[in-house]
Amino acid sequence: MGTVATVTLGPDYADRIESVTEHIREIFDRLESELSAYRPDSAISELSRMAGVAPLQVSEDAYHVLSLGQHLGRLSAGAFGNPASPLVSLWGFNGAPVPMAIPSDQSICELLKLVDYRRLVLHDGTAFLPVAGMAVDVGGIAKGYAVDRAYDYCLSAGIRDFLIDFSGNVRAAGRPLRREGWQIGVRDPFDGSRIIGKIALPSGLAVATSGSYERFVEIAGERFSHIIDPRTGYPVTGTASVTVLCADAITADALSTSFFIAGLEGAVELLKKVSSVELLVVPDRYPADLWLTPGLDKA
Repeated sequence: MGTVATVTLGPDYADRIESVTEHIREIFDRLESELSAYRPDSAISELSRMAGVAPLQVSEDAYHVLSLGQHLGRLSAGAFGNPASPLVSLWGFNGAPVPMAIPSDQSICELLKLVDYRRLVLHDGTAFLPVAGMAVDVGGIAKGYAVDRAYDYCLSAGIRDFLIDFSGNVRAAGRPLRREGWQIGVRDPFDGSRIIGKIALPSGLAVATSGSYERFVEIAGERFSHIIDPRTGYPVTGTASVTVLCADAITADALSTSFFIAGLEGAVELLKKVSSVELLVVPDRYPADLWLTPGLDKA
């Protein structure tokens, strides 16, 4: 999935690290073969090729990810959307060439017709994009799902103290040492060598961070984030990073993107629609100004 994953086990399981890592690698490899928009042989790529042609029978994993993505699209009033791939490519991401000039309003308006999350049809294990040119990219949710599957594997293997970190999507159980819990550092979006704080991660919960500092393009001397608002067609401005703490990694992954797009103005309304979620928003202004929910402030 184009990034790095780390697995950390508590001291009681040190002799199993190689075996556990290999099993988790197999889980991630399998999910990448199903969910990666970069692989032409994946189910997600085949779904996009079949747009406007016929429904595609997809795996249970792919169906679950697509279903939750559609649910988050409804919950966020369209801020989160798996079918936003045409817009992402227009701005020069996901392997597409970076445009020489900022895309025109007309070109964006044309593609907005193809990215509505409501047009994805899911039924009885099949998925269908009804209009040719539609395409799905589940990059905003797939890593979280992979972390949850690795988390489930570790528990089933009898491991009680572990942490899985997949490109900022983190879920942990137990504790690293007998008297300490897991501590997660939140990166300063304005200085990658620093952290802006630490979060005590309760056993079983997950944390995810979305930021504009790692993936971006420069067009006509201006820098644009890789996170595209599927409601407007433009890269998000005004938000530097968002960190979400909640019950599982797939939800944290999707919500970190949703809150990033919603920004401070939309965060309060979106928080009313989700339960047991703690949030840290760093607006895109320097020096860093932190906005936290009370629970995360205590963490």
